[in-house]
Amino acid sequence: MYPYKLKLDPYVPSPGRAMGVMLKTRINGGRPLRLILDSGAEHLVISREIAKATGLAPIADLAMIGFGRKSEGSAQIAVAKWVDVGPLAFEDCPVDIMDRRVVAGADGVVPLSLFSDFLVRLDFPGRVLDLMPYSEAGDAPDGFVHVRSIRAALFVETRLNGSHNGYFLLDTGAAHNALSSMAAQELGGPGVNARTRMVQGAGGVSEVQAMNSRVRFGVAKQEIVSDDVVLVNLDNLSRHNGLNVAGLLGYPALRRYVVTVNYRDSLVRMEESAAE
Repeated sequence: MYPYKLKLDPYVPSPGRAMGVMLKTRINGGRPLRLILDSGAEHLVISREIAKATGLAPIADLAMIGFGRKSEGSAQIAVAKWVDVGPLAFEDCPVDIMDRRVVAGADGVVPLSLFSDFLVRLDFPGRVLDLMPYSEAGDAPDGFVHVRSIRAALFVETRLNGSHNGYFLLDTGAAHNALSSMAAQELGGPGVNARTRMVQGAGGVSEVQAMNSRVRFGVAKQEIVSDDVVLVNLDNLSRHNGLNVAGLLGYPALRRYVVTVNYRDSLVRMEESAAE
């Protein structure tokens, strides 16, 4: 019965710092898996060990897309007969299988687009995923903005420091916000510290540099100020999507918000949570 309410668990790979949210998910009736809810992922992503336990048989090789100029490793793709999340069951779901563990502290990744047949309301502070029926109206309701939707990835036009516009990937599975090197140059080349930071994604681990100044991200009427911003090379991500990607809006930017996604009409709304 609508709306479906799915409980989210915090993703805390290291003590004291939440870096995302997780959903308990079963693949082909196997054991419950703790998967990071990732709006930047195209498919479910799990390790080969978990794939064997769920009876998944690879059907083709696959190149993983990550940070940097090249693909971040290789994988294989399979199709899960059933994926169960709470009271919902999804048939014939693509699953990317990696040779190694996907992320520390979780069993893998589940894409937010798995729920694209619903109006998705992702309440980060309340740790609830609400799934509601779409309305018949096709126009953008108040507060929603149009986004570019490419293979279920959502790219939202974002203002940087009130003056520079670019497309940012809405990436609930990213542990950091990120800027491309080009976007940083457009902001006047803000300095970075020499400390190397490791960023974990579905494609692997990459070394990045951390910004030493705050960045203001403007999305529709919301302005998000964050000092958790890293510089990454997004050439490969841009090439893969046929779009100049200026950065990522990750969990640190989104964690205080309720994010509603209308996949049908390529619309997104961000609202400050009353819980904050």
